[in-house]
Amino acid sequence: MSVHLKSVALLLGLALAGASPGALRAETLDALIARHVEARGGMERLQSIETLRASGRAKAGPGREALVTREVKPPGRVRTEFAFQGVTAVFACDGSLCWSVEPMAGIFEARRMSEADTSLSTEHADIVGPLVDWKAKGHAVELLGKETIDGQEAYKLKVTLSGGGEQIDYLDAETALLVRRETRRTLGGELLELQTTFSDFRPVGGVVFPHLIRSSAEGRAEVLEVIVEEAELNTPIDDGRFEMPG
Repeated sequence: MSVHLKSVALLLGLALAGASPGALRAETLDALIARHVEARGGMERLQSIETLRASGRAKAGPGREALVTREVKPPGRVRTEFAFQGVTAVFACDGSLCWSVEPMAGIFEARRMSEADTSLSTEHADIVGPLVDWKAKGHAVELLGKETIDGQEAYKLKVTLSGGGEQIDYLDAETALLVRRETRRTLGGELLELQTTFSDFRPVGGVVFPHLIRSSAEGRAEVLEVIVEEAELNTPIDDGRFEMPG
């Protein structure tokens, strides 16, 4: 599978975020994010989430499909597994230490992740995403205006994460749901400009998540597609699932 495994883990992490266009109103940042929170299911439901378990498929073309599972238990605990051609790779964090097993790269025993991969993995532990309760999380968000995304108006937000990373999020002007994210990531030692789109929004335990995620990198024709087939909230997950073996 030519797509780097960490990009699959990144995308699944992402997976799991009525007026006509002419009548849409200008909004302040706080009002827009308040609509986003309500569109996701409301702050009470979002703050009640204790765990997330999701599974699905990651496809990078004919014959290149991995089965993916992801478990998240805040604060800071996340585990992503994907199986391809009879082997399973694991990327996990226990809240302080992040580790991986990458048999497709010849790594068959658990080892600590690099600093860059650790930073990326800990972002995945935020189940509801950085926009929800962003001030308390220490992020900075700036409303940059509107753009047209796939024929629909969307609000453009610059998000500076508390850990130092930056991303551009686009919220659909009508639904206030996240429909696109643009990021710069170092994956496999290569700096990539990534564009990820989100669709097929469905409720899981009263909270709305996208179930179809597509991502591409600037300068590459390949498109990675993640299809979320099952997801559940607040299922008990043992802490040992996130601990590094040995």
